[in-house]
Amino acid sequence: MKKVNPKAKPFYFKGKTDNALLFLHGFTASPSELLPTAELLHEINGCTVSGILLPGHGTHPADLNTTTWQDWYEAVQEEGEKLLERYPHVFVAGLSMGGLLSLHAGIHLQGLNGVVAINAPVFTQYRLLSAAAPLMQHMLPYFTKGARKDDELARKGRFDYNCYPVRAYTSLTQLRNTIIKELEELRLPSMLVQSLRDRAVRSGSVEYIKDHLPNSRVKMVTLPKSGHIATMDEEKNILVHELVEFMESESKIDNRGI
Repeated sequence: MKKVNPKAKPFYFKGKTDNALLFLHGFTASPSELLPTAELLHEINGCTVSGILLPGHGTHPADLNTTTWQDWYEAVQEEGEKLLERYPHVFVAGLSMGGLLSLHAGIHLQGLNGVVAINAPVFTQYRLLSAAAPLMQHMLPYFTKGARKDDELARKGRFDYNCYPVRAYTSLTQLRNTIIKELEELRLPSMLVQSLRDRAVRSGSVEYIKDHLPNSRVKMVTLPKSGHIATMDEEKNILVHELVEFMESESKIDNRGI
């Protein structure tokens, strides 16, 4: 078994309520980027919060190149099913790529009460990378991330890779395309979060998701001062408040037959 960086380990906060949240991290990152929000949510709401480490993450970029989005989702499904066996009300939330996986879970994982997508990259700012990755994946293992803009987040405890594994990035693009095609099948209540200072995801992403969801129960949340990693930013208290409100509201309604 590959050694996981101590900063990248999964977390599980067992709560005292009937609500549980499966919290999913982003591409090349780890549960560490969710930890500040997860701890606050657990403390305020008392719900169970599970932050899993997705396959290929938390070790070495080469490991991520051996995985696909189906592997990532399989881990989501496995943990989601465990939570559904233990708790009456289960939600899935995700940041960035985790947001795409949460939307996919909302369609394919039966029994959920709702899903949350935080800065889900339906449309990214990295259009050149998205176009080049399928062509370059057999010749170039990694794209460097360039100047590190996340040093402050690293000092706060976030672990992520310093490059984009190209083969895995190609699979991320396939996941994004899959979500775009299947959005109209998502009938669960949804909460969509957009950071206005997000430099990774194009602003049209959240509106595209909203416009293609058939369910009118869509909660829109805007974070004016936050960047892409909203779960570690200054408005995480607002994010937690909105999460609590959404979960408490939707746990009163039986959505499991949707």
